[in-house]
Amino acid sequence: MAGILGSSSGNGTTNPIKIFANIFIAFIGAGILGLPYAFKEAGILEGCFIMILVGVFSVKTMLLLVECKYRIIDRTTSGENFDDPREDGLYAHLMGSHEEKKDSLKEEGDLMTRIKDQKPFVAEDLTYGDVGNEAMGPAGRILVDFAVVLSQMGFSCAYLIFICRNLSNFVPKIEMAYWLLILLPPLSLLTLCRNLSSLAVTSFIAQCSNLFAFGIVFWFDFKHASSVKMHPREISMENLPFFAVIAIYCYEGAGLILPLEASLAKEVRPKFKKFFISTMVGITTLYITFGICGYLSFGPETNQIITLNLPNGDGFNLAVLVKSCMCLALFLSYPVMMFPVMKTLEHYFILDPDRSICKVNVMRGLVVLLTGGVVIMIPNFADLMALVGASFCTLLIFILPALFHLRLFKGKLNKRQIALNWLLVVIGIMGIICGLWDAIRRLSGDDGVTEVATAQTTIIPTALVPTAEVVTPTGRVVTPNGQAVTPTGHVDITNTTLDILAAVTKAMTSAANVVTTNNTTSLGLNHSSSTSSVFNTFNVTVVPKKG
Repeated sequence: MAGILGSSSGNGTTNPIKIFANIFIAFIGAGILGLPYAFKEAGILEGCFIMILVGVFSVKTMLLLVECKYRIIDRTTSGENFDDPREDGLYAHLMGSHEEKKDSLKEEGDLMTRIKDQKPFVAEDLTYGDVGNEAMGPAGRILVDFAVVLSQMGFSCAYLIFICRNLSNFVPKIEMAYWLLILLPPLSLLTLCRNLSSLAVTSFIAQCSNLFAFGIVFWFDFKHASSVKMHPREISMENLPFFAVIAIYCYEGAGLILPLEASLAKEVRPKFKKFFISTMVGITTLYITFGICGYLSFGPETNQIITLNLPNGDGFNLAVLVKSCMCLALFLSYPVMMFPVMKTLEHYFILDPDRSICKVNVMRGLVVLLTGGVVIMIPNFADLMALVGASFCTLLIFILPALFHLRLFKGKLNKRQIALNWLLVVIGIMGIICGLWDAIRRLSGDDGVTEVATAQTTIIPTALVPTAEVVTPTGRVVTPNGQAVTPTGHVDITNTTLDILAAVTKAMTSAANVVTTNNTTSLGLNHSSSTSSVFNTFNVTVVPKKG
């Protein structure tokens, strides 16, 4: 997430290009690099449908936050009395009765007092947490703040995984854990910065590197999308929850929507909705195009991080350049991503951060180490994206905006608006349940079906498929149209069908080779990319030998 071009403290931004750039930069991050893998898992048709659906709902809920902001401002300036959030049924359920709340405030002491006695907000400074506080009291602010903290930490962990994976790809002898040990000390030093303006230069370099690398990857994917001859997966209901939470991860920007709106000049703010929707349509189109092209470029071999699929050349190595730019960009983006995390934690856990420099530095260092520990426990980029997207991102995008809108506009909404808000809440709850179930299933390793089906897909040249009857060494006849071998069929390799392998092997030239392991048998073929256009995809489903 980048800084915002233009300042809300002055006149604000009026230039449409800057407005589009602000929104674009805020939503384009490392998550886009996992979209090709997500399309591989879910299928193209299903992926497009879910991406558009999540995009529409995400835009709606983020605009609800803007409506909440102006509802609060209107009620404040007009002198309208606020309903006591303690009298609200939802708030009472979360925090207890009015008397219980008084007791809890006494017990929690300085923490809750500081939350309650925050400085009065102004329109330009109104944050997501402020909206939560006005809607549900201190409970709303705490819920928002810690959801933002945990989601930002999740994004930072994803950055570390990306950097370590690509560095391990550069230097295979150094394992991921050792790269973490190398990266964490300098990152800890960068997170000691207490002023976001001091990170402006590094943030600018990071964004330039990001955009350059994204552009190269997109160009490569688009150019090579037709080079892999395959029948792409269209629908996979089993992987629908996985794709949905990855999409939510990519769209998470609820914490930035109010600063983005405040960055516009006051005379332009009524047009923010139009700017925002137009930009998000473009971003959604980019997400879908990038994901599909990446999947079509590498087919079943699509990695969880698409940059790992880029081929290494003999001369000028474009893959190394792209990976280097991305690693640099995410390394420099890490302290920017962690900045709100540190500020929020300081506010809650350190009484006077300005006078407790030592405590602040120790806490910041421990938080950086914590992100490293998470990466060691969950070293899988896609699984971490799914886990963060299913939990905190879904809470921030779907559930909280709808609940806050219901609370702040109580008595002002028609039945259709109320139904829509509750629909968003239900979708969010279902997303959390299904997404977490799928993420935990993947983390537990119970996801072997998809991997077997994709990892063993082998390309065989059309010329090597028998065009006439072939008699196998066991006396069995295999025809090109028979059950044994067909150019578009599947071969189940078991102990009783090894004669089919013998027939195919007999027809293959010396360029082909048979690779046999103790549990499975697979076919491989050495061929150049220049001849790949004459190949047909031949799916080989490997059945392990029993016993």
